[in-house]
Amino acid sequence: MIKTSLVKAISVVGFLLIGTLSSVQASDDEAAVRQVAMNYLLGFYYGKTELLEQALSPELKKLGWGTRRRDGNRSGPYHMSRERALQYEHGEELSESAHRKVIVFEVLDKVASVKVEAVWGIDYMHLAKNDGKWQIYNVIWQSWPDGKAVD
Repeated sequence: MIKTSLVKAISVVGFLLIGTLSSVQASDDEAAVRQVAMNYLLGFYYGKTELLEQALSPELKKLGWGTRRRDGNRSGPYHMSRERALQYEHGEELSESAHRKVIVFEVLDKVASVKVEAVWGIDYMHLAKNDGKWQIYNVIWQSWPDGKAVD
């Protein structure tokens, strides 16, 4: 009887430890995904190629629609590869208070889904974890619906 109780107690403790370790790993992965998305944002904001190199997969596919037309209508689609992203010339120097927001929708063990808000608009992205490293594989974006970024 005591032996059976001891085995049950050890089993419960084991399951609790496994659950705790899984939680810690999930929390670490979410923090890593958030950092990759912020590196993407700051890489474009300040022309920091090294941040983009870390964040973007060599297989990046980026597609978007922007408001560049004189009549205010969206034009596009604009396509961007990783190579083009690394060559991107940022325009104006943005202040530290320039709009930036990262919303992590979901992080699994190999893939994640994120929304990034920036001065140019809204980006939805998919990330994947390969060899322990998170990178962005897909981005689809558009400029702000009203043409203005949120402060």
